[in-house]
Amino acid sequence: MSAENRQAQDAATRVIAVCEVIALIVDKGEDHFLREVEAQWAAEMGLIRIGEAVAKIPQSVRERFAGQPWRQIVDMRNFAAHQYDDLDPKRVWRTLTRDVPRLRGYLVDVVVPGLRIGTHRA
Repeated sequence: MSAENRQAQDAATRVIAVCEVIALIVDKGEDHFLREVEAQWAAEMGLIRIGEAVAKIPQSVRERFAGQPWRQIVDMRNFAAHQYDDLDPKRVWRTLTRDVPRLRGYLVDVVVPGLRIGTHRA
C-alpha cells in the first residue's frame, strides 16, 4: 500500500470512529440533543474532528472517491470551529442524522475497501 493510501486509510478510519461516537449522541434523540448543550458541543467537536481528518486525506485520493462532498465537509469543520455562536442546533442535528451516517457508510463500503486493494476508481 502506498504512503498516500495509508495516510488516507488512517484518516478514513478516524472519521469512522468519530461517526460511531456521533451515532451515540443521535441515539439519545433530537429532544435530548436540542436541550443539552453538552451534546451539542460534543457533536460540534465531532464535526471538527471529521473535517480535520478529511483534510488529511490527500486531494488525489479524494478525487478518486468522488461520492462525497469533501470540500463541504472541510468547510463545515471551519464553520463549527470558528462560527460556533452561529451554529443552529437544528442544522447540526440534520447534519448528524443525514450526512454523518452517509459519510460513514461511504467510507466503510467504498473508500476503505478501495484503499486496501488500491484499484478503486470512482
